Amino acid sequence: MNELPKLYMFDLDGVLIDSKKNMEASWNRCKITHSLEPSFTNYFEHVGKPFEDILSAIGIEDNHQEIYDTYGGASLDNQDLITIYPGVIETLSKLKENGNKIAIVTSKHANRTKSMIKDLPKFDFVCSPQQGLRGKPAPDQLLYCMSMCNTDPFDSVYIGDMNVDHWAAQRANIKFIHANYGYGKVKCEVSVDQIEQVISL
Repeated sequence: MNELPKLYMFDLDGVLIDSKKNMEASWNRCKITHSLEPSFTNYFEHVGKPFEDILSAIGIEDNHQEIYDTYGGASLDNQDLITIYPGVIETLSKLKENGNKIAIVTSKHANRTKSMIKDLPKFDFVCSPQQGLRGKPAPDQLLYCMSMCNTDPFDSVYIGDMNVDHWAAQRANIKFIHANYGYGKVKCEVSVDQIEQVISL
């Protein structure tokens, strides 16, 4: 019997794309439109969690949907502020050439994710937040992605840059690689300073 292909699941922001400037522009529009007090620094401390969880964490309890719609619109309007990290396209292409599966597991909305990955190699599966799946640090999205890719946990790995990514991987009982070039500092066994190093691991 052939072994199942290895599955490489990637977080999006801070791992494949640098979207910090886009996030800041989007949050600043939310602040102006909805008269919000928390700074972008406050917001950014919780990046990686679902948007509503971030709002709750920084003390915003009302108008989540309206704020979300404003943020999403601003994010799409400012896509020119997003850059793809060096080596991402080459690394993803090489993984596929080697017979591996590649996927994205992100807290970003599906429409915005689709728009932001249009210039990247085709993924086997893209998992954004959806009804019935808890957001990170819950393991739901990772487990769902593995199921959709027909791959077992022992043959899967998640590459992320935030603690919520690490915690989700631990709870899904899969290997984790920290993208040290991303937005967060994570204490874990394996990290890379550039995405190309994922292949050698």
